[in-house]
Amino acid sequence: MFFPLFRDLKIRTKLISVTLFVVLVPLLCVAFLSMNRFGKALRNASDENLEHLVRNVYSMCKVHQEVVQKKVFTDLNVARKLLYLHGSQIEIEPEIKIHFDATDQFTRAHYPVTAPLWRVGNLPLSRDTYFVDEVRSLLGGTCTIFQRIDGDRLLRISTNITGKNGQRAIGTFIPPANPVAKAIFAGRSFSGRAYVMDNWYFKTYEPIKGHNGEVIGALSVGVKEQIVHFLDQEIKSIKVGDTGYVYIIDSKGVLKIHPAKEGENILDLRDSSEFQYIRAMITDALTLGNGEAGTIHYPWMNPELGEKEPRQKINKYIYFRPWNWIIVAGTYEDEIYHSMYETERFIILMGLAALALVFFLTLTLSKVLTRPIHELTEVTTKMVGGDLSQRVITRSADEIGVLGVSFNRMIGQIQHYTSDLERMVEARTEELKESREKYRDLSRFLNNILDSATVYGIMALDFYGNIIEFNRGAEKLFGWKKEEVLNNKNISITILPEDRRKGIQEEMSKRTITEGVCELEMYRVRKNGDHFPAHTTITPIKDPAGKATGFVEIVRDITLRRQLEKELRETKEFLENIMESSVDGILTTNLKGKMTYQNRAMEEMLGYTREEILGTHVSRYYVRGIQQARDIMSLLRKSERGENYEMELKRKDGGVLSILTSLFLLRDEEDNVIATAGIFKDITEQKRLEAKLKATQASLVEASKMRALGELVAGVAHELNNPLMASQTILHVIFKNIPDDYPERERLEIIRKCNNRIEKIVEHLREFSRQTKPEFREIDINQPVENALIITGQQLLNHNISIVRKLSQDLPKVIGDSNQLEQVFLNLISNARDAMDEITGSKELTILSYMSEYEGPPMVVVSVQDTGEGIPEENLNKVLEPFFSTKPVGKGTGLGLSLCFGIMEAHGGRLEIESQQGNGTEVKVLLPAKASGKE
Repeated sequence: MFFPLFRDLKIRTKLISVTLFVVLVPLLCVAFLSMNRFGKALRNASDENLEHLVRNVYSMCKVHQEVVQKKVFTDLNVARKLLYLHGSQIEIEPEIKIHFDATDQFTRAHYPVTAPLWRVGNLPLSRDTYFVDEVRSLLGGTCTIFQRIDGDRLLRISTNITGKNGQRAIGTFIPPANPVAKAIFAGRSFSGRAYVMDNWYFKTYEPIKGHNGEVIGALSVGVKEQIVHFLDQEIKSIKVGDTGYVYIIDSKGVLKIHPAKEGENILDLRDSSEFQYIRAMITDALTLGNGEAGTIHYPWMNPELGEKEPRQKINKYIYFRPWNWIIVAGTYEDEIYHSMYETERFIILMGLAALALVFFLTLTLSKVLTRPIHELTEVTTKMVGGDLSQRVITRSADEIGVLGVSFNRMIGQIQHYTSDLERMVEARTEELKESREKYRDLSRFLNNILDSATVYGIMALDFYGNIIEFNRGAEKLFGWKKEEVLNNKNISITILPEDRRKGIQEEMSKRTITEGVCELEMYRVRKNGDHFPAHTTITPIKDPAGKATGFVEIVRDITLRRQLEKELRETKEFLENIMESSVDGILTTNLKGKMTYQNRAMEEMLGYTREEILGTHVSRYYVRGIQQARDIMSLLRKSERGENYEMELKRKDGGVLSILTSLFLLRDEEDNVIATAGIFKDITEQKRLEAKLKATQASLVEASKMRALGELVAGVAHELNNPLMASQTILHVIFKNIPDDYPERERLEIIRKCNNRIEKIVEHLREFSRQTKPEFREIDINQPVENALIITGQQLLNHNISIVRKLSQDLPKVIGDSNQLEQVFLNLISNARDAMDEITGSKELTILSYMSEYEGPPMVVVSVQDTGEGIPEENLNKVLEPFFSTKPVGKGTGLGLSLCFGIMEAHGGRLEIESQQGNGTEVKVLLPAKASGKE
């Protein structure tokens, strides 16, 4: 019995071994193969999903970048042409200095800078915003003019860029180490992103050159980047797994877009193993090719979410070089591989359970293994081949039957979880299809944009010029239908035959490939044979390797623009001819008072050339300066215009012009005030003649008065002379009849002396009042002085004025008319008396005569000095003008000194007046000695 038992045990052992090999191994192989296959599929689908996310964001950024670049290049060409419509090139006026408080746009350091005025034609550029605002109104973008200053810096002298405070960026500069400055001073253009006045712009710059070809500045246009606002919410709404998300970081580690930490710098952020994974990711991203994505795995624990153990994370990233953006999508691996891990654990548990079950059944039911085990082996073999629909047929309820049922149940579970995995893969695949559909929607959106651009003909060409895209604008422009030309015609059908013979196509292709863009104006041909002027912009289409595979051409009909330019040019020339032919001066200023135009008559009037005066402030030429300018603007704001407005202008040579002007405001088509204008008529000569006429009239009146006075004085002298002769005769008889010792003889002597004085005064009055022609002869200058004192001496004493005579007796003779000179001294003494009437202190009139100590011909000088109030400094230059008087009304005519000035001119002499308010006045009469003067 022992042997059969041993043999039975051996057989059972072999059966167990066979069962383990036949059933368990295939089963585990099937389970692990299925798990491996679906695990790989899920991993690949998840990785592709992450990669598609970052690629979709990358594509949107790239499309926006290309659209912005094309617009900026087109805007630059338009701005350049607008600029040089005003003049052929930039003119620099070194004599006109413009001051700036220059600011480094990066360090914000300030430096005082003085730069010469720039202008183009009649249009000033320095600190003037007319041109840049014109570009903005036409194109909608930014425009800046840079001037090269000391230290190879680019100073913004005109711009329409404003900061958050609303102020323009005029006065800021680009330092010489900046790539923009380096490219411009090397004579090259520069394009790229720029951070200016708190905003990002895509800008392009090109050099401005002077007469000698040297770079003197730069012209720049740009478009403010709006893509961040466009993508911000879209990116923040993307979820990856349960907790994953998409974010954007730059090469310095600053988060540009992030659901919670936007603006933070996370460059030195470390994972749970202290590895600087952000720095490593950025370093790798910067080395990736265009459009190439990278992957990084790292352990991460987020205490903010209550995590206590690190979990493995996966990040997919791609570098968008133009904006220095690294686009990242990441999540925990266990979130995207969760289903796979659940299936793996289930299969392992089921395998272990199956192993235990098979081992138990093999030990207890080894007697009936042959057929069921064979069937089980066949089924498992088919499962290994991937057919999970197979089932074990159970013919009994014994252990083998139970094993078959359990095996079938296990296969059902595996098939169920396999189906779940397949559905998950299908769901992920559908998501990817949706992503591709979104990309196709974006493509359709861009195509719709192309078709809606009906003003521009936009065509895509292959490398040989065959048309592969033709938008509606091109159909409208050239008359060809899209179906007629697409993949059927060459772009040469739109080019003039003579241009084709000259090789224009080859030249355009070569320029596009070598320079990156080709722009030119040329005549094009429509389908019906009509020719029209067009502006063409061509850019290359490049493959991922950067090789040109085709071209995009944008064409715009500029017929209307050229007609408008011609009409504008003709109108401008017509109006300029009218204004240049005017005999009256015409000038215009902008709202800041800067001169923007002056005609030829204005140039002759002021003595300044057009180049000298344009761009300067108009108040510079007003005698009253800035106050005059303010008065004029106040008048114009009140009544829009001013007629027959009198004012004074300063000439370049220092002369002063009297001007009669008509002033008015200039308005644009929207009725906004844009400038002021004035028509100026020189009335200086008219005013001089009017003054001379008034003086002549006054002289005639004065002469008439003097004639009447002379007749009156002659009559009075005659009437006085008769009783005076009788008195003298009676005194003579009395003196003959009285003895020498007569007591009253002394008093009678006094009466005779008084009679002699009266006789002398009467005789002098008769001589002074006699109307005779001037008689120039050799006289002693002291004689007319003494005669004047005879008439005025007693009057001065009545006014409590003491007289100090210091008359030199050895003076040379002068040539003159005694009566006229006496009239001069009478006027000077009268003025001195009036000046001392109002003072309460010492009143003293000092009269001196002496030889002058001046260099030149010898002059005899008579000085009349008073101790009156003196003449204010502002009136000293006016006292010799006719009708100028500081005396109260009725006390003076303002002609006294003017007549004295005329008499002195007739004698070849002059008057000199020195006065200090509060310290009296001295008037000097200077006459040539001896033979000088008129005969």
